Amino acid sequence: MASTEASSQSLQQVLCFALAGEAYALPILKVREIQAQATITRIPKAPPYMPGVINLRGAIVPILELRHRFSLGDAPEDTRPVIVIVEVQGRTLGIRVDSVSDVLDLDPSAIRPAPELGTQSALGREFIAGLASLPGATGAESMLILLDLDRLLSDGELMALESATV
Repeated sequence: MASTEASSQSLQQVLCFALAGEAYALPILKVREIQAQATITRIPKAPPYMPGVINLRGAIVPILELRHRFSLGDAPEDTRPVIVIVEVQGRTLGIRVDSVSDVLDLDPSAIRPAPELGTQSALGREFIAGLASLPGATGAESMLILLDLDRLLSDGELMALESATV
């Protein structure tokens, strides 16, 4: 029984979501809540990856559009995006994703580093904490891209988001 408790304690819980047909995840401990019906107020002259802000029970929360941040283009018209409210470097931020699927327990030993594919800034590799294989329904494995939220925005970008919400 003790070995079961020890192994469950070492598992990392992640929230899984879809973005442009790929599976992504982020640590569940960074997630505060999920908003499916939030209305975004546009901010003039904001960067394309920041479409605006939402009012979350009186708090103004900046929204980060991950499709634009990762240069994945606009979502199809029939997509109903979801906003995941997260904590990034001590700040509350909403990240907009295509859909949220579930919470998984990952064994840290199953997480592999992201491969070297060229310059980090060109490919966004600096945002990737690792990759994990997931068994598919048909027996084929798919990849889960684990994001490093603390490296999603630079300090300057975080400060710009914060000043836009004051």
